[in-house]
Amino acid sequence: MARLTAETAKAMARELYGYELSDDAAAAVANAAGAMITRSRRLGNLDLSGVQPPFGYPTLLAEAERIRKRS
Repeated sequence: MARLTAETAKAMARELYGYELSDDAAAAVANAAGAMITRSRRLGNLDLSGVQPPFGYPTLLAEAERIRKRS
């Protein structure tokens, strides 16, 4: 499995976002990221053509509609 250390996660959060992670949060982020990085190698074998980016226009429209219905 790919390995990201808690120290690296803390440094990235600080440098990229100006955010300080606690030791426990950094360990959790590092563990989750390591698992995702390991599995990402398999993405090339999947047909992801129907998957929208998280902030793509169709996704934003669907979220806006969901919020309107809730109000």
